[in-house]
Amino acid sequence: MNKFKLCLVMIITMILMTVLVGCGSNTNSGSTAGQSNVSRDTVYEFYDKVQFDQTKEQVDAELGVTATESSQMENSFTYVNEDTSFGVSVLYDENRLVTSKTLFYSTTEELAFLTTKAVTKEQAESIPEGATYDEVKNILGGEGTETSATQVIPFENDKVSYIRVWINQDGTMLQAVFLPDGTTNNIMFFD
Repeated sequence: MNKFKLCLVMIITMILMTVLVGCGSNTNSGSTAGQSNVSRDTVYEFYDKVQFDQTKEQVDAELGVTATESSQMENSFTYVNEDTSFGVSVLYDENRLVTSKTLFYSTTEELAFLTTKAVTKEQAESIPEGATYDEVKNILGGEGTETSATQVIPFENDKVSYIRVWINQDGTMLQAVFLPDGTTNNIMFFD
């Protein structure tokens, strides 16, 4: 039961970070929405550089920008590439090691080009709890976009839970939380 409670807390933390950091948290004029030069590499430049168990000092050096500390979550820092307005929010543990990372973006519409096929609320409702990522891809007709990864501690170091989204051009989206065993336990559709 303690394992379940810890996993539930981690999932709630991931969802909170996604909502606080990713979804419309920054409306700066440097937004890249509508620009044709935005690629997957542009979106994920900082996110892909952050690895679990890196120290804060290593992440700071790797990304080369000054992080902004969250006033809402302890040990959470956001790194933004000023040229693209994309970045990553990183949660550190008490030893200043990376335990979670969340993609930072200005609006959900900026990520819509990464979804190859529109998704619907009805599709979200048809996904059974415990479905694997491959099963979800088959139901939705395409890949999801990883927006968050959290190392589930104190379990084995290679246990990671992910959040993936499928975003429509109008900003509506489907969000799926995948547990460390690769199955879903939370599917939400946002209008």
